[in-house]
Amino acid sequence: MANAAGQGVDATLDQQYDFYLGTLSRRCQNMNFAVDDSLELLPGQAGPQLAAFCSGPPPVGGISTSNAQGGSSGAASGTRSAAEDAALRRRREQLRERAKGETAPKENDLSLFESGQASVFLSADYRYEKQQQTRFEAEHRSDLFSGTLGADYRFGTTAVAGVALKYEDLSGDFTRNGGDFQSRGQGAVLYGSWLPRADLFVDANVGAMRRELDTRRIVGIQRVTLASPGAPPIISFAPPLTAVVSGTDSHETTAEIRSGYDAVAGRVTWGPRLGLAMKRTELDGFIENGATPMTLVFNDQTEKSLISSLGLQAAAAINTSFGVLMPQLNVDWLHEFEDDQRVITARFAEDLRPNPSQLRFLNEAPDRETFRLRLSTVAVFAHGVSAFVSFEGLAGHEYVDEYGASLGVRIEL
Repeated sequence: MANAAGQGVDATLDQQYDFYLGTLSRRCQNMNFAVDDSLELLPGQAGPQLAAFCSGPPPVGGISTSNAQGGSSGAASGTRSAAEDAALRRRREQLRERAKGETAPKENDLSLFESGQASVFLSADYRYEKQQQTRFEAEHRSDLFSGTLGADYRFGTTAVAGVALKYEDLSGDFTRNGGDFQSRGQGAVLYGSWLPRADLFVDANVGAMRRELDTRRIVGIQRVTLASPGAPPIISFAPPLTAVVSGTDSHETTAEIRSGYDAVAGRVTWGPRLGLAMKRTELDGFIENGATPMTLVFNDQTEKSLISSLGLQAAAAINTSFGVLMPQLNVDWLHEFEDDQRVITARFAEDLRPNPSQLRFLNEAPDRETFRLRLSTVAVFAHGVSAFVSFEGLAGHEYVDEYGASLGVRIEL
């Protein structure tokens, strides 16, 4: 049985590797394999890589300490897109401006509700994210590109409902230990907006996303050997640095509701915003492959998130010769209620015993208080055509830097 040092509630993946594969009186002693008099593993307990590494006496000569190079906990985390929010925001602006009758001069024929009851839109999004090195997770960075194609229908002047299809492609790398990851996903979103009054709105959406995740980690355990007092240490890796690869799927469901009130001061509207977003991500278990005893079998993982947002929006309508420009600024305070630090469980892929040794380690705890800033502009043209561009970023996060941009076009039919 593994002792508390290996199965502690605050263990990292590197500590788990070192506990089970580290050199004590003999290699892999804490895995409790059955061995013969020569310390060779008895047959049927382990695959060839693990059996070869765990058999025989430990290396001799000097004092050895270790530092595992585990890379990360497996697959890249779930991603999110601002496309749904952008689509809802554009539709909300259309509804509100029409209700107030202040969108644009009538002679330009820019009234958004005279072009038709149906609309189609297309948007593209980019997001860059960098996570700093933490105790529990490796430093990594990623680029996300996504696209959304949708259509919606207007019911009178107070409600809109629509559906959107999404595609995304994410790629990234582990900047310190090496390795990389990629995710490709497809999904759909149902959304709607309701204006019970001209100065009050409620938006809601539900969605589902399926992703394919591929990860390549670089693993190995660093050994620092002191050959003699005063001599420089000798750095080696046992097991040596090796790439391990894996692939799995994830399934994500989301739901969000957002409301706001607008006060009018000339061409400027401003008001508070309140929202609640829920997300559940289920990651299928997966097996790593590689020529090393450090390959793992990860169990299923489930991540739950519940984020509230409280913010302020300010927008202005500017008439031009070609249409109306509506610059907009959003500042939101985000609070995470549910995404707690999780225990991830795995076993060695080549541990063939009925009751293999279990690795238990933590992911990084969330930063529960952050801010999101967004600067955007909607351009409304003649004949029911509008376009938008937005830039946003995350502020105040303890270990994540994130920013992104979106652009799109909407056509009234």
